[in-house]
Amino acid sequence: MTIEDDARVRAKGLFGLAPEGFIEARDALARQLAEDREPVLAAAIKKLRKPTVVAWAVNAASRKRPADVAALLRAGDDLRQAQVAAISGKGAGDLRNATQARRAKVAALAEVALGALGARAGAHRDAIVLTLEAASVDPELGGRLREGTLEREATPDSGLGPAGGFQLLQGGDRAGEDDATEEDRKREAKEAERTAVVAEREAERAARRAEQLRAKARDASASAAAAEAEARRLADEAKTLRRRAART
Repeated sequence: MTIEDDARVRAKGLFGLAPEGFIEARDALARQLAEDREPVLAAAIKKLRKPTVVAWAVNAASRKRPADVAALLRAGDDLRQAQVAAISGKGAGDLRNATQARRAKVAALAEVALGALGARAGAHRDAIVLTLEAASVDPELGGRLREGTLEREATPDSGLGPAGGFQLLQGGDRAGEDDATEEDRKREAKEAERTAVVAEREAERAARRAEQLRAKARDASASAAAAEAEARRLADEAKTLRRRAART
């Protein structure tokens, strides 16, 4: 374990604080460690950055649902292995199943993270989903997710590890292939993962848009029904008034 890793472990409780209280608590811990004659650790803790809003929300979800985090990381392992099999021309069905399984685990944790943000949630949904996806296939990010010590959200070109987030497995008849072929496989894996991530996000956006349209349609239908009822009431009232007028 590096001194940076040790610092995150010792400061784990700080990541559970509201972001606005992080700096003050971090500096207090660093001062205490310096007084306890642990200057190296104190300096490392002093360098820890306040979590971004997205990182804080994902950390909150991790602390609340550790079992779901473990399930997500297992789903990421399954997805990596399915990707390797698909690159070799086998297991396309397994890749689809693994992708769907990971998507479900990401969605479950994302909802918890969004719940932690409350009214601010909508603006951060995509970043939360992307961060969870990246952590599921990157060992370092996955470890931080498990600890609940993420400092920032993932970006499309960072935190994804080899081959766009997939650790290519070695062994079998691939051990004798040349470097150029290996590079081709890595390139294909990276492109496949990027395409999958984009497709997943587009599907999620389309699903949200469809739900919005359904909600608008329901509102419009209710408004139309109310308007029809009002029209009938006015028509009946007009008939009644005409009958009264005819009798006078």
